[in-house]
This record gives sequence, structure tokens and C-alpha cells, in this order.
Amino acid sequence: MPSTEEMKAAVERYASAHSAKDTDAVVALFAEDCVVADPVDGEPMQGRDALRDFFGGTHRNAERFELRVTGPIRAVGSWAAVPMRAETTMGGATYAIDIIDVFTFAEDGLIGDMRAYWTASDITEL
Repeated sequence: MPSTEEMKAAVERYASAHSAKDTDAVVALFAEDCVVADPVDGEPMQGRDALRDFFGGTHRNAERFELRVTGPIRAVGSWAAVPMRAETTMGGATYAIDIIDVFTFAEDGLIGDMRAYWTASDITEL
């Protein structure tokens, strides 16, 4: 299993790659058979191809996209939970979403499961 430090570093890479709109780098952090629900109550996506479509669409549609860790990353066992803030500019308007992401890591250190806890009512215009 990955260490606490390795999981924290992976979460930081996830935020950094998103902010760079580097879809390939984001997807590379996930296992081939990963499952992602973003938001958590949405239809789960399975596999890297689904993630590439999802995250790629997000990156293409945003004039600016920034994802940053806003508090301590809590990592224990094979899980990490982290508060994050996504800010995106689309059509000249900027929006923010405060999110709690929960990651489950596989033995090889890749992300096997990710749940993003947010809903439409959490979106604010800046």
C-alpha cells in the first residue's frame, strides 16, 4: 500500500495537473479500472477512457480552471480525504465550488476510487 506521504503527494499532483488542464496527467493518477463519482450522487464513471472524456471536457470548456487544496489532507490506510476549491471561468463568468474529495488508493499507489462531495447548491459566482 502507498504510504501516507505518497497518498498526499498524489492528491497534490491531482490538483496541480487539473490546474494545468493536463488531462493526461490527471488520468495517469488513476487505475485502469477506477471508479469516479463527481459529484458523489452522479452516475459513476468507470475506467480511464471515461475519465479522459469527463476531465477533458471540463478542461476544454473552461477558459481558466484552478483546483487547490484548501486544508489538511487526511490520509490513513488506503484512503485520503481532502478539502478542495475549484474555480473556473466560463463565458467570462467565474464560479467556485468547495469540495471534499475522498480517494481510495490501490496497492500500486494509483487511485482506484474517487468520490467528490459537492452539489449544485455549493456553486457560487465570484
